[in-house]
Amino acid sequence: MGEKVSRRDYLKVLGGTVGGLVVGAAIGYLAAPGKVVEKTVERTVTQTVTATATPVTTPTTPAKKVHLDFTVWNYDVEKIKDNTAKFMQKYPHIEVSVFDFNWPDFPTTMVKRFTVGTPTDVTYNGEDWLAQWASAGWVVPLEDLWDQYEVEHPWSFYVNDMVPYAKMACTFEGKVYGLPYYSDMFTFMYNERMLKEKGFNPPKDWDEVREQCLEFKKAGIKYPYLLSFEPKDVFAWCNVLSSAYGRGARLFDEDLNPVFDKPDSPFVEQLQWYVDGIHVDEIVNPEWSTMHETIASKKMSAGEAVFCGLAKYNTAAMNTPGSGPEAGNLRVGLMPGKTHEAYGFAKMYNITKMCVNRGRDAIQAAITFIEYFGGSRGPVLKRWAVENGLGFGFDSPWEDPDIKNAMEKLYGSADVLRQQAKLAVCEPHPVWFGEWNDYVRKECLAKVFTKEITPKECVRLMAEKWNALRKG
Repeated sequence: MGEKVSRRDYLKVLGGTVGGLVVGAAIGYLAAPGKVVEKTVERTVTQTVTATATPVTTPTTPAKKVHLDFTVWNYDVEKIKDNTAKFMQKYPHIEVSVFDFNWPDFPTTMVKRFTVGTPTDVTYNGEDWLAQWASAGWVVPLEDLWDQYEVEHPWSFYVNDMVPYAKMACTFEGKVYGLPYYSDMFTFMYNERMLKEKGFNPPKDWDEVREQCLEFKKAGIKYPYLLSFEPKDVFAWCNVLSSAYGRGARLFDEDLNPVFDKPDSPFVEQLQWYVDGIHVDEIVNPEWSTMHETIASKKMSAGEAVFCGLAKYNTAAMNTPGSGPEAGNLRVGLMPGKTHEAYGFAKMYNITKMCVNRGRDAIQAAITFIEYFGGSRGPVLKRWAVENGLGFGFDSPWEDPDIKNAMEKLYGSADVLRQQAKLAVCEPHPVWFGEWNDYVRKECLAKVFTKEITPKECVRLMAEKWNALRKG
């Protein structure tokens, strides 16, 4: 693991105040299965050991305390602090300070911390900033460190369990930099009650979406499909991109050359679908530029529309009792199109270069901390999923009945979500991606939806800007 249930409300932005938590705690390491790892702390008599380790039968001298500074954005900070306190109870020789920052300010705040050398050992990061932070040497690839230290499970255990989009989101120049904290997708949502009353199944492709929308329009739904596209909102791009992925679209080839600008590309086809939906069929809302996800969620809960595309977590808000007469009827379906792919993203836990420079004890403590917080079998991932409905970047947690039941309750079909997660796509985000994204939203997509430019002109401008940024 980015403002309003908007992005801002959902992430529970509490202001720019820095929160601190420093609690005495501790280290108790497990060796990687089948592998004897060099010990950096001494075990106690209660330590669990693997078959290859030599059991300890007498008390040993406690290891010295190791302090970690952990930086996060302020989504549910009290739960982060509580999880940290539980970690320190389990590992009483690791002491952790938690510093939280306002979500919109998080990237710039972290750049300042890295630039001036403010102590930071473990941090939240995201696919949005990974290229910048990694290329600057501020964070290091977790995969290069993991198996050199004592862990509950080897690196392969986690990386092989990651769904493809989460793994890509955590990857820069072929190296995986972290374990996912929060992973989600921009999904296709529909009103199950309305479809059943018409005898419709969830649409399988965008032609079927159009056909069903035209029928609902005849029945009195003015704009059956809600397009949420505020040009100033970085997530607006994700809604459009995700729907194009459903058709099999891609932005680049393996060398990061644009492929979306070909006249017959699936991306162009999807842009034309929106343009026709707004201006020809009039099944897509013309006020798309002010349709923040909060407003779209409320309209869906009120039964004013049948379909929309938003980040998955919005479905939970739509189905919240009291949110509207259709609460409980909203579902996530597979993205329409020939591939059913969708855009996925992941926020992650990273180890900083500052931590590595502190030496082996600090690295061991940071890895232990990340495994507790980000491991697919860890208590923190499960707590976020069950209590908050947060998505995760692994496949195996779907086998946990508590997680599956929670997702069923919030989103409808856990099986559909699991299938969509396996099909979701995240392409590389070079250092210049953010600047390009800003240009695309404001100068290209906003103009194509108002018919100031055609879809083909739109993608030509997008490609020209991409190539210019690549050249520096």
